[in-house]
Amino acid sequence: MAKNILIAYFSHGGENLVDDQIVDLGENGNTKIAAKLLQEALKEKGFNANLFEIEPLIPYDRSYEGTLARSRQEYQDGAAPLINDGPNGYQAYDIVFLGYPNWWGTLPGPIVSFLRDHDLKGKTLIPFVTHGGQRFLYSLETIQKEAPQAPLLEGFAIAAPYMSSAKIVIDEWLKENLEKLA
Repeated sequence: MAKNILIAYFSHGGENLVDDQIVDLGENGNTKIAAKLLQEALKEKGFNANLFEIEPLIPYDRSYEGTLARSRQEYQDGAAPLINDGPNGYQAYDIVFLGYPNWWGTLPGPIVSFLRDHDLKGKTLIPFVTHGGQRFLYSLETIQKEAPQAPLLEGFAIAAPYMSSAKIVIDEWLKENLEKLA
């Protein structure tokens, strides 16, 4: 029996690091691009997955430097910003792919808020991260701390300096882990 899959992600639009340059991605941040590629790849494999974008109620600055400054302050303060309401009927999902950029070696504040705001007990969490070279670093420990009753599977990491390889990374992960989704 196919499981119900949600791809919940936080992504920063505007200026992002892409293929080793700061580029304005408009409304699409690296993680949003990866989430859409993941949804398409799952569909190709016969799985239906719904997308849900986690958004802070006060948006981040569109500039790369402005976002770094705010995210650094949130990290130092242990702050988790208010976010939009969760997806309707999220209780029905069995698997939640959790996508985020690695900020300061861990989860960005909106992902912490999502984990705190939703009872994910018994749901399988599969993280995927876009990063500038640190992969997951401490983010997995933070996920386990914030959602201790949700099984955590090994996910995948996409290096933001090499976003052009994102589809390859996702396809390889699915090839190795498809049976876990059935």
